[in-house]
Amino acid sequence: MKQEKPLITAAELDALIANWGSDANAPIDKFYTARLMFNVLIMLPFAIVLLFNSTDLAQSLSLDPIYVDRVEHYLYFRGWFMLLIVAIGVYSYLKSWYTAIYFSFCFVAGSVNFVSDLFILFPERLAHPTPYTTLSLIVRLILIWVMYISVKNANSMPDAKDRLNPFLMFKRDV
Repeated sequence: MKQEKPLITAAELDALIANWGSDANAPIDKFYTARLMFNVLIMLPFAIVLLFNSTDLAQSLSLDPIYVDRVEHYLYFRGWFMLLIVAIGVYSYLKSWYTAIYFSFCFVAGSVNFVSDLFILFPERLAHPTPYTTLSLIVRLILIWVMYISVKNANSMPDAKDRLNPFLMFKRDV
């Protein structure tokens, strides 16, 4: 059997991929911790409200009793799902456990949930919008945007010792 010559040598391949991945000299994103704390501080109370007040929230979304019963269970599940997302996200951030991949998942899941909620949960509310409906949609868009920025800047995360420092943005030498 004829042995073929490789199209590229190992040295050439190493030279091509030398600059891939995170840059060791990239500046630290000083606002990374603040943005993630913002997401956690917004999502945690909403998850708790979904767990303990899903009946009232379901009744505020529709007047149809069959729809209310179905949505009540969905909102309760959503509360547990949000708690799990926050817990794994904090663990991933603190322990550098596939942080970029996990935050990418959170960004995609948040975007898909937002779009599906527009068509499943909010049709009656969007027909007669209130300031609360508008505010909740804006807050969700901001949370998704913050998660996108976190994914984009995943290679600029602070060092492990500074990850819980809420005043990192005020430090001069990072």
